[in-house]
Amino acid sequence: MKVEGSARPRLTARALCRWLPPLARHLPDLASAYLVPGRVRPSVREAAMLGVTSVNRCEACQAVHDRWSRHAGLRLDDMSPAEALAFAYGQQIAVSGPAALLPPALSRRHRRELAASAVLMELANLAGNRFLPRGDGARALQIGDARTARLLDLGMRAADRAGLHRARSRIAGCARGDVLELGVGTGSNLRSYPVGVSINGIDVSAPALAIAAARARGMDRRVVLSMADATALPFADSSFDTIVATFVLCSVGDVDGALREARRVLRPGGTIRLLEHAEAIHPVVAGLQRRSAPAWARASGGCRLDHDVAASVRGAGLTIVSERRRLSGILVEIVAAA
Repeated sequence: MKVEGSARPRLTARALCRWLPPLARHLPDLASAYLVPGRVRPSVREAAMLGVTSVNRCEACQAVHDRWSRHAGLRLDDMSPAEALAFAYGQQIAVSGPAALLPPALSRRHRRELAASAVLMELANLAGNRFLPRGDGARALQIGDARTARLLDLGMRAADRAGLHRARSRIAGCARGDVLELGVGTGSNLRSYPVGVSINGIDVSAPALAIAAARARGMDRRVVLSMADATALPFADSSFDTIVATFVLCSVGDVDGALREARRVLRPGGTIRLLEHAEAIHPVVAGLQRRSAPAWARASGGCRLDHDVAASVRGAGLTIVSERRRLSGILVEIVAAA
């Protein structure tokens, strides 16, 4: 259900003053809601969050929580009494504010956890409507305006200075022939490509592509940038010798579809070169990733913290030619072929 007929609420200084104090008070409850055994049931928590989103109409949050609610076993057309109460509570808190009445059917601890989750969701919705106005199920992590695109670019540049540029150079620097980069973003890989390659870059964000275009000017290689969806590439079969994607698959809604499309446009003998973050090899670190994944997805706009990249590549019918892992497997470089 969506509430129509009014402007979407946005993140403002007044909204921050209203919602940050209750969020600060609820931080311990928020931690227990996601990290402590016996937490409020995920389906109940997701029902409350979807209730918030049904009022605020943040499309990015809706896309993320539609997936997580299915993962938690929540069906909006067949909710349990507790889930229905939580959904109504989420709507109430979005309309009435932090003082909305909690469902009495839950235990005291679980009521606090539900309130903490709903308050966080309200802030995420306000931020989503401010910075991510155009929802897109293909890639939940989107860049809504030029300011956010610049922030993303600054973050990538900082990561490169910290050492990420070496992995980026191994992935993009070994590309050959006609290259397609999925999720080119602000063009962080462009200067890593060897001289002589022809580059096509696609992304769903116009502001990010504008930064990439400025970066491409004056480069000694052909660069064509366009808005497109990785799951529906506007290219003929067997169009490219190399396909590159760095930190893209973690945020694509349909990973299998994107990889199948990549395979379709890849020429015989070509390679798909990936740099992604993935679930760690170390069981303790992997466990922390899995527990933090729902909260991380909400905070980051849909990015999967515990993605098994290699399994997705094999599942798309691709053969892994080489695989290189760093930081206990969190950073993975994969070269695959059809």
